[in-house]
Amino acid sequence: MSGCAKNIVIGGGTGNIGRYLVSNLVKSGHNVSIISRKAMVINKVMKSGLSSSTHRLPQSAISWKDIEREGLPMDTDVVINLSGRSIGNPGPWTNSLKKSIESSRIDTTQRLAKAIEKSEIPPKLFISASAVGAYGCDPDKVYSESDVPVVKGRETFFTDLCRKWEESSAVKEECNTRVVNPRFGVVLAPDTPPLTTLLPQAAFTGATEVGTGNQPFPWIHMEDAVSALNFIMDNESISGPVNVVGPQIVDNSQFTKALADACMSCVNKNLPLPAFVVRLLYGTERADNILLDSPKVLPQTLLDLGFKFHHQDIDSALKQVVLSVLEGKEGFENSSLKWVLERNKKRTA
Repeated sequence: MSGCAKNIVIGGGTGNIGRYLVSNLVKSGHNVSIISRKAMVINKVMKSGLSSSTHRLPQSAISWKDIEREGLPMDTDVVINLSGRSIGNPGPWTNSLKKSIESSRIDTTQRLAKAIEKSEIPPKLFISASAVGAYGCDPDKVYSESDVPVVKGRETFFTDLCRKWEESSAVKEECNTRVVNPRFGVVLAPDTPPLTTLLPQAAFTGATEVGTGNQPFPWIHMEDAVSALNFIMDNESISGPVNVVGPQIVDNSQFTKALADACMSCVNKNLPLPAFVVRLLYGTERADNILLDSPKVLPQTLLDLGFKFHHQDIDSALKQVVLSVLEGKEGFENSSLKWVLERNKKRTA
């Protein structure tokens, strides 16, 4: 599929990863349509030529109802689903929140799978997002795509969510559609969680370790996440789960130090975030399954196929994030954060 412009339909195209991906694909000459509940508003903005964002806009927007009624646009080559309610906001996993988190991922994926099956000429590729939360958290194990995600009997809400999420992307074999499930780690960009909170904190008062700091922190820079999705599109040998994480395995303590160094501040030993506080803020289930424990994950498929990471270690990744703030890259503007980072830079010069 490489070497030519593609017709690409994206669910979640206005989300954290989606904005960057849409901008990249449009810049590369692809024809991009996003699926949104606010399709009419987005189309009006595009027709007016007015936008507050410097991210490149898609060529069109369609609604989820349009997908259900009319199916995919004609000649769709690739379908990508990045839809899903954020799991990063404080608060416990109530039953209603769990239902919302699950339906925002599974329902949209199922709609797109059905639309693919109903297509007269099905798209060649369906990329449906997942997360490294599919894996267990065995501290002695490093997970690759060939590993069974989680040991039976040790399932959690998050591992079950990822399993159902991936299962919902299945399409009939006769469609001849390649299905890929990128399992994302924490994606690092200045205007997406968790760095929207952690960057200002680290710049102003110093970076803070979470819990013991020993828990793994699977990460990837946004530039590499977008590049990996392009790589998946261009490599027809890839199917099934693909770990979209950086090649360096780090723990929360190493991440925290790298963040402090990038922000030219310090690791704040006076204001740690102990486990009991994390559990109070996020609820025990949510804290223990995401913030206080995570899997060690390698991007084995990407490495085996020769994918080139722009940011191979956490230090270079976070320094690039801070540089994007200082230089206003990707349209990111935060004058107070930029001022503090410039102040820190002068202090350490």
